[in-house]
Amino acid sequence: MVNELPKNNRSHIIIVRVILIAACAFLISFSFVLWLATDDSDEFRANLRDRIRKELIREDSKRFTNVVDAIYLLGGSQNSLEFKFKRAADLYHDGICKRILILHRPGKTEYSSLLRRNLTNDEWAILKLEELGIPKKNVEPISMKKGFFGTLTEAKGISRLIRERRYKSIALITSPYHTHRVKISFEEFLKDNGVTLYVQGSDRGAPFKGLIVEFIKLKIYEFFLVS
Repeated sequence: MVNELPKNNRSHIIIVRVILIAACAFLISFSFVLWLATDDSDEFRANLRDRIRKELIREDSKRFTNVVDAIYLLGGSQNSLEFKFKRAADLYHDGICKRILILHRPGKTEYSSLLRRNLTNDEWAILKLEELGIPKKNVEPISMKKGFFGTLTEAKGISRLIRERRYKSIALITSPYHTHRVKISFEEFLKDNGVTLYVQGSDRGAPFKGLIVEFIKLKIYEFFLVS
């Protein structure tokens, strides 16, 4: 008689296998693209950069006029978040939406001489948005469990919230070169839910190596994580 593993254990094994396959694909792809990138030709680098950008960027028109139920800003570094805040403020002042959702980030950041203590990450984000004309009451930090794949984790958590609140539309703001991965991640969890997604890019660019890394991440998502 063959003893079967409990469902939880089988799930863990599947997850580990996916991670190992993804890691191998990442290393192989990264080595290959780095090999290509060693070409000294400026023209070669420019063409490769353009091709990668075309694959990574899937944002809706900057002339965005559709009113939505909420705007969600994907997480990132403080520098990248400030670009996202500016894009969110533009949409807010254009009357696109008054509800701004941000990813709750535990921990503290820079010192506030006014409060005489370090700001929490959420306080810092809300203050930055207030400086751009978005009232604190219109900003809502959203908590979610950490996951190995950050974008997929955000997509799963925010998609659940969208369904619970019965939103019919949402604008997602992220870095331009991150838009394709964001789009396929959210579409994975909102299939057949009648929710309209608008993916908006901030104005933050990326160095060449950053584009390569994001390209590899996109392919891992496409081939291993989303259908």
